[in-house]
Amino acid sequence: MILANACEQYGAFRRTLGERFEVNGRQIKAFCRFMGPDTTIADVSSDKVNMFLAGKGPLTASWHVRYNALRGFYRYAVSRGLVLTSPLPVVIPKRPPAFQPYIYSQPELRRLLSSIESCRRRRSDIGSPLLRCLFLLMYGAALRISETLSLKIGAVDLANGVLTIRDSKFFKTRLVPIGPKTGEVLREYVKRREDLVRSTRPDDPFFLDRNGKPVPVHKLERAFKQIREHAGLHRQGGPRCQPRLHDLRHTSAVHRLTIWYRKGENVQKLLPQLSVYMGHTHLAATQVYLTMTPELLHEASVRFERYATSGGGNE
Repeated sequence: MILANACEQYGAFRRTLGERFEVNGRQIKAFCRFMGPDTTIADVSSDKVNMFLAGKGPLTASWHVRYNALRGFYRYAVSRGLVLTSPLPVVIPKRPPAFQPYIYSQPELRRLLSSIESCRRRRSDIGSPLLRCLFLLMYGAALRISETLSLKIGAVDLANGVLTIRDSKFFKTRLVPIGPKTGEVLREYVKRREDLVRSTRPDDPFFLDRNGKPVPVHKLERAFKQIREHAGLHRQGGPRCQPRLHDLRHTSAVHRLTIWYRKGENVQKLLPQLSVYMGHTHLAATQVYLTMTPELLHEASVRFERYATSGGGNE
């Protein structure tokens, strides 16, 4: 059987189980392209699989992403008799350290926003006002990139200050309250949007580029990289370790936690609320976002010192 046909069957099977099959689906498609359109599943050798898994450059977590996608495919293929054995490697390399998100400080956030106007980018479909709105919304509401760009007109209730995030990463729908400042930013964008296109149907995309089309993720990330470099925000470790657009979501969570510590709030009680707000299924998923910055460590140590010297506390 042609490899591509087997992969299509596998993708259809996973979707019948209720999966979106997006991340693994992209890896499977990349695997088929790497092997060639006319390659049969029996022609796939261990050496070719290892070449695909290795990719280019040093070992990263992407190796395990590709491996997990292929492991599911070959389990399916062997169980259906499409191939006798799996060509996947038996020895699995140690997973590299988890990527450490970059937590922007308040001055860095201001530099980032001011660079939107001053950065000389080649003409882009994503104008400066739209970029500013997207960055502020991702930070202000701690949204994922996909959630931000997938917003529909009917999901943005500016009168009540609530966003409806539908079918997010874990097939969940949640309500996300937004503050007055974030709401004002969105109102300003709505005025510009009305000048661009008059379509206001509930299912129409909320964010549109200069051509009246939805904003692609890769174009937004490319624009962010240019602005981030113009702002002079970088860290050691090479291109793969540089601050990302998604780190605005991490930053939002850390800043919220820092504010709670500073106000003397019961952080342990509020963490589950933050988890729900961010759309996580388990509290452990939220803990990934709570990188300990020097500021956060300081606030936590002050809280502990206050607790220790008073002989007790609310945590």
